[in-house]
Amino acid sequence: MQNIWFSSDFHWGHKNIVRGTTEWDAGDSDKVRNFDTVEEHNEQLIHNINSVVKYDHTLYYLGDWSFGGHENIKKFRDQLHCRDIRFFFGNHDQHIEPIDSPYRKLFTSCDYYGELNLKIDSQKTGQYGKQKIVMSHYAMRVWNKSHHGSIMLFGHSHGNLKGYEEYKTMDVGCDTHNLYPYHLDEIIDIMKGRKVLLEVDHHAKHTN
Repeated sequence: MQNIWFSSDFHWGHKNIVRGTTEWDAGDSDKVRNFDTVEEHNEQLIHNINSVVKYDHTLYYLGDWSFGGHENIKKFRDQLHCRDIRFFFGNHDQHIEPIDSPYRKLFTSCDYYGELNLKIDSQKTGQYGKQKIVMSHYAMRVWNKSHHGSIMLFGHSHGNLKGYEEYKTMDVGCDTHNLYPYHLDEIIDIMKGRKVLLEVDHHAKHTN
């Protein structure tokens, strides 16, 4: 298997997502991460990412990179070992999104949506053959080839979007994985027991 990773919603430098510095209401306490300071939060993210995603690996990043000023975009990027990060814009990436943004060059590519067509050959998961993966910051109710077993990966919702857990779609945000990225192997293993999404609209398994 290729060393391919997926994640989103790092929110590096975001004080309101940190328990010790948040200004959110007490009722939002379940939406914060358990750190005393933003610095502790940032350091833990860098450690977690670099401990698994190596220099020559590929990370597909599904949006919401950093907070605390546009200078934090490069500051965070410079501390990650991985050279090949494929970026998909989230709703908090306004400094990266403009076509003339100098921050785009920090990433291998920048886009709103993407698809992978992979050849899976894994003794670990027992999965073989072709696999399409669809990616966006936002979840989709239907996606390209969903009725033929393609996988839809998204972020944005921080593990709080419910209702599709039995189907081949998942939130790869770091909040759903102890602030670690997911390896391709992990996703394929999770998805092998999930249902193909059939007949949500006029598409079904027998249609194109």
